Amino acid sequence: MIDIKHLLAFDDFKDLDDVALVDISNNAESINYQVNDRIIAEKEAKNTLYLVRGAFDIQTSGGVHQSMSAETERAQHPVFTSHAAGLYARCILPTHVIQIEKSIIDKYGIRHQRDKDNLDYDDFETLVAGNANLKLVQDITQLFKSNAVTLPSLPEIALHINAELNNSNLGTTRLAQIIQMDPIITARIVQVANSAMYGSGQKIDSIQTAIARIGLDSIRNIVMGVVLRDLFMPNTELVVNKMTQFYEHSIRTGVICYELAKQVPGFQPERAFLFGLLHDIGIIPILVVADTRDDLAHKAGNLEIVIDQLKSYIGGMVLQQWKFDKELIESAKHAYHWERHVDKADYCDLVQVALKHSHLLGGDKIGGPELFDLAAFKRLGLEDINMVDNIKTLKRISIRISELIKMICKAD
Repeated sequence: MIDIKHLLAFDDFKDLDDVALVDISNNAESINYQVNDRIIAEKEAKNTLYLVRGAFDIQTSGGVHQSMSAETERAQHPVFTSHAAGLYARCILPTHVIQIEKSIIDKYGIRHQRDKDNLDYDDFETLVAGNANLKLVQDITQLFKSNAVTLPSLPEIALHINAELNNSNLGTTRLAQIIQMDPIITARIVQVANSAMYGSGQKIDSIQTAIARIGLDSIRNIVMGVVLRDLFMPNTELVVNKMTQFYEHSIRTGVICYELAKQVPGFQPERAFLFGLLHDIGIIPILVVADTRDDLAHKAGNLEIVIDQLKSYIGGMVLQQWKFDKELIESAKHAYHWERHVDKADYCDLVQVALKHSHLLGGDKIGGPELFDLAAFKRLGLEDINMVDNIKTLKRISIRISELIKMICKAD
């Protein structure tokens, strides 16, 4: 049993009535941990943990996933949003945790503030009635619409960096201090700054110099590329492979968008990269669900159907939760709507054209109209810029994609 005042420190419990609060407090346990103690996520699958005091590093066998301190926004949410094998929290300070049985959480419909996010859960595509897998897709759709799936949260360091990058007065010294809080992101930024994409022959080894070389917008892209890798650690082989494909496809699309934006007036290459990187973000929550269901985790055909039907709309929900701007949200929702009608070319058009180039640079061939019939291709005025026939350009981009995939997505 714990004191109710500890529950009321968390937004998840503030709207509950007295009866519910008493019931939860009677079924909750207060646990203290010491520095370097570990809490194994898989062993806590039947419990929900909240951090009251102290700090964790959330880790996997591959390295640090994110840091988590009490009295921060991240601590308003449960310690573990996944209970994948190999995931654990290591105490970096003496730590006090509230442990509540998941059955009690479910009893009162606590969804960790999902109900208060005002996400567009109703904005799902109307499914084709003749689809043989209609029932399966509808079941998965209902899981999301009923808030039964926890959308992935950006790590606190990524939220911090993203917020600071929106500050017009931000300087490289201040940004370097923030980035250095995460050694993995720091190393990646320095590596990318020395890559063929930005390198100028002179090797650099400091984060401040790296920021100066590649620019603030590129910093945002690298940070997002790094954290995407660790948003979810699946258990099943099929889902692991799908996650790897997702990372590589996202970076490939981002790099192609970057190159296209340099050739079309009015577009910023770094922003174009971000649009390409995040266009398929809706796949991750689907894979979270798939990893727990035999009809998806072991049946590739079923999984592909669910991904194709739902990824765009779920992607828009994820970016809305992460508080990205409306243009990015809309681009994720409509990246595969080939016949979309807009008044002038936009970043979603760049993403669509990039997707049609994907198979030329190591990716899968994307369905839809042929490139030269694509409305987005025509809106961008690319008829006279023939990247398909420019073998040297394609080879250069292919090498760049391979470099970024190795640097950003490799295990530590």
